[in-house]
Amino acid sequence: MDIDDQGVAFNEKVLLSDIVDLAEICKSKCDTKYLTTLLYMSLRFFNIKWEDINQFLKDVGFMIAETSHKWATMFIKGDYEEFSNDLRGGKQTDSFYDMFPEIEADAKAFVVQVCSRKSGEFKALHLTQFIDEKYYELTGLEKQTGDDFIRTERSCRVDLRKWGAKFEANSQRPYFEGHERDDMVKHRTEFINYFLANKDFYYTITDDDTPKWKLPTS
Repeated sequence: MDIDDQGVAFNEKVLLSDIVDLAEICKSKCDTKYLTTLLYMSLRFFNIKWEDINQFLKDVGFMIAETSHKWATMFIKGDYEEFSNDLRGGKQTDSFYDMFPEIEADAKAFVVQVCSRKSGEFKALHLTQFIDEKYYELTGLEKQTGDDFIRTERSCRVDLRKWGAKFEANSQRPYFEGHERDDMVKHRTEFINYFLANKDFYYTITDDDTPKWKLPTS
């Protein structure tokens, strides 16, 4: 059987967003330099053009081709000590949500609420903005003009995947599949009922044509 008959169009541009998400997961587990060098050497092995390699590496958030070539050359020539000593691009040791578990709980509740609206246009950027607001509210810090989001949109896309979301092929809008196994239905019902019973403790959004934030009342 032809493996290409499995229903995944790997050459479609929309797949790039899935590659980016996987790259973010990999970077949280392994040194970015090792990942980039491995990918760069593999692409060069298949005679992919330098310009295409460079653009692809930038698109997925890895080091550029020039830097990758430097490390690949160092590795191939056997200078392993220098190659392995530079820890640039290493994985982070502390998870954002380990430091701010309350933000994770609020973010999950927010996602469940907005994704349940069939007419909604929820995107990962909205989660990014929500987390940013919650972070500055919790820490009491003041966001300065030009500051980046405290958690990137790419990281939030990975969060959504970890929480069970999938992305529509065309719009890249996240959604949750209706898993109908008894244990999944039970878990999902308990999860939603918990937040509904404690909704006064969380930020919610009005259900009208012009949604507005509703502050916690407890």
